[in-house]
Amino acid sequence: MFAAVAASALLALVPPLPAHLPVAGRELFPFDPVILIGTGERLEGQAARESSYGNYRYRFATEASQKAFDAVPSRFAIAMGGGCARMGPLSGSGDVGRFEVVNDQIYIFASDACRASFLKSPKDFLEVADDPFPTDARGVELNALARRWLRADAACPREIVVWGARMERVGEIEHGVRTEVRLGPNLTFAELGTWDTNAWWTVATFGPVDPRTQALRAKRSNTQGEQPVDDAQFEAFRRVAMCEPLFLSRILLQPDAKVAGGGAAEWKVGATTLTGEILRIHWRGVTVEWLVKPATGQPVAQRAVKRARDMRFAAVTEAFSEWNDRGGVRVPMVRTDGTSTRRFDAVDSECVPSAAPGP
Repeated sequence: MFAAVAASALLALVPPLPAHLPVAGRELFPFDPVILIGTGERLEGQAARESSYGNYRYRFATEASQKAFDAVPSRFAIAMGGGCARMGPLSGSGDVGRFEVVNDQIYIFASDACRASFLKSPKDFLEVADDPFPTDARGVELNALARRWLRADAACPREIVVWGARMERVGEIEHGVRTEVRLGPNLTFAELGTWDTNAWWTVATFGPVDPRTQALRAKRSNTQGEQPVDDAQFEAFRRVAMCEPLFLSRILLQPDAKVAGGGAAEWKVGATTLTGEILRIHWRGVTVEWLVKPATGQPVAQRAVKRARDMRFAAVTEAFSEWNDRGGVRVPMVRTDGTSTRRFDAVDSECVPSAAPGP
């Protein structure tokens, strides 16, 4: 157990991801979803009429209901992949006994308090796509500077792992806690958290589909079965990935990314005022702004709309510091919004910077 291990042992070499369990069994939603959405009536379906989608099974009271569901299952299935509607698509599964139909979608919740909070203002908790914008000349210039400073063009033969480990005391017991972000080939991104020997992580491939390799989209754990990631969860995880500087530095290389200058600015983070020039980056429905030093391209802060601590979407500004300068990549080891701080310990990589980074 981690609890019995000295803290120094936690700061050893990066271990491989723990083995995950096979795909979990699908839970049964109690009512015909097509009739529930259409009329509000709660009719139980028949075992002879059953379809599966995502992490759930559905039964239907009529043949017409099943045909409508099978034609477009995402239209009638539980939204957010079954995550608690207040806590988001990537949260733990909600309770199928706690559901509400809102704007012709079925949402489930982890608790009655989550349901009450969501119903007060559903739009505050729902993922929305950011509006795109055209690339401009200053954006291209700042992009080139940021890519060069970050060494984003580095050739990396294996995945890059940014990780942090600490001991956390609860009462008289110390627990080992580890957090990681991983970036692999073809924009494969993973986020992992562990508590003692229990681990949970989400992984997805955001690059183009290659028929020779398997595109990953899953929530995994060594304590429960694997869960597929549906489209809503995939888009939510894209926003998570875009808010990670390691991933975003590679988005600067993507031909379909939009980059634009936002002019000189001062951003306040806690009691600190940061100055620089804004580089706006948009990729497939998500926009992130970096405040960069115009002379070098170094990002000093980041602003993006994401889930805040109360789970509502809000613009969050974070300052970067203590940049890693080893392994051929540059990654900020400390990110703070002025109230809370996220800290990593090291970067594990074997990247070789390009001798002549592209424009």
